[in-house]
Amino acid sequence: LLSACGQKQEADETAAEGYQSEMTETPERDISNEALIEIDEQIQQYVEAVETAHAAYEEDPGEQTRQELTDAYIAFGDYMQYDTAVTPRQGRYHRALIEYRHALELDPENQKVMDEITQIEDIYQSMGRPIPGA
Repeated sequence: LLSACGQKQEADETAAEGYQSEMTETPERDISNEALIEIDEQIQQYVEAVETAHAAYEEDPGEQTRQELTDAYIAFGDYMQYDTAVTPRQGRYHRALIEYRHALELDPENQKVMDEITQIEDIYQSMGRPIPGA
């Protein structure tokens, strides 16, 4: 009986260590467009909007096309952060952070984007996880 109790306690400790390790390690995840679209088909429209806006900006890097590209990145980031079926473990916040950072590169004074980035970074910090790309 003592042996069985000792084995159960050891198993419980091993499970707790595994859970703690899972919570503190940042797993490699595939946040590519293809992987995300497999999880949530609606992401395709955001990918296409960014690609279209990016092509227009490359062709004519004016204020209007810059703003359209910025808006496309923000819309994609907002969708990833607030509306997607992609879970945090699958890269929800990671990908939102990437999109917001692209928007910030184009519009460094954009307060909304800065607030969204701060919010996501706070989420990572509250979970004790490293901030991707930081």
